[in-house]
Amino acid sequence: MNKKLLVLALVGAMILSMVACGGDDTKVIDSTGSGSNASGPANAGAGYVFKYDGMEIAVDADAAPIVDKLGEPQKYFESPSCAADGIGKLYTYSDFEIQTYPDGDKDLILYVALRTDNVSTAEGINLSSTKDDVIAAYGDSGEDVGGSLKYTKNGTELNFIFDGDSLTSIQYIVEGK
Repeated sequence: MNKKLLVLALVGAMILSMVACGGDDTKVIDSTGSGSNASGPANAGAGYVFKYDGMEIAVDADAAPIVDKLGEPQKYFESPSCAADGIGKLYTYSDFEIQTYPDGDKDLILYVALRTDNVSTAEGINLSSTKDDVIAAYGDSGEDVGGSLKYTKNGTELNFIFDGDSLTSIQYIVEGK
């Protein structure tokens, strides 16, 4: 149980460190809207890409067309960005969330975190998968970092965070951010 709390605390701290640096400019907006159907790829990079409802969601892609296609999020949060000068935005949908960072006049995708086992990676891994499933899908070349496996491909980190044998989080992150 203590190990599970530690993992959850580390994941929470990581998310907070990427979302909020402090300040009084924080907004949280709840809504009950549901996402609309989306089609077509969105600035997919050569790294790992999350695919959802016919759309490719890649880190470092322009967030605007993706967020427009996804529709109203269940929750929206913004605060000063730690990744760049400006405002970072967190869009929470029923099965995943998207964090952005500012880049000039655009918001780029910093990370995508899968929240439920209703969604999976392109290789079929979801939160009900085991560590053996992850290794079978991605190979044993993943970096083992304190109970998680990290795979890096062309500027994208794909992190699988475990609590013992249970997969608790899957995160696509811009490498080095």
